Amino acid sequence: MDSSEGQIEKLIGQALAPYSERPDADGVARLTAALTASGQTLYAQVSAIPPGRRTERGHAALAEWSYFVDAGPTGRGDHAAWNHARALARILRNMLTAIEQQSSRVR
Repeated sequence: MDSSEGQIEKLIGQALAPYSERPDADGVARLTAALTASGQTLYAQVSAIPPGRRTERGHAALAEWSYFVDAGPTGRGDHAAWNHARALARILRNMLTAIEQQSSRVR
């Protein structure tokens, strides 16, 4: 795992923390922005995997990413923003797994 993957995993961990550890509204906004930026990078990496070699998880992650980024939070308020960040984090986790699975197949 390189340092960027470690940073992404840290972001994922922050977003998937228990509700009692949820950041304030500004923190959730910053976390969502960081998850979105990291997700764009991972999206490009998963998209670069030829479709025939991409795992089912990789295909699903690409579709989910497009949907959730376009849709944004469902509802209003802090709770909706927190749930959106958590959904993005789960998708990032799936994209990381798809990349790791592809890397292990190439070796």
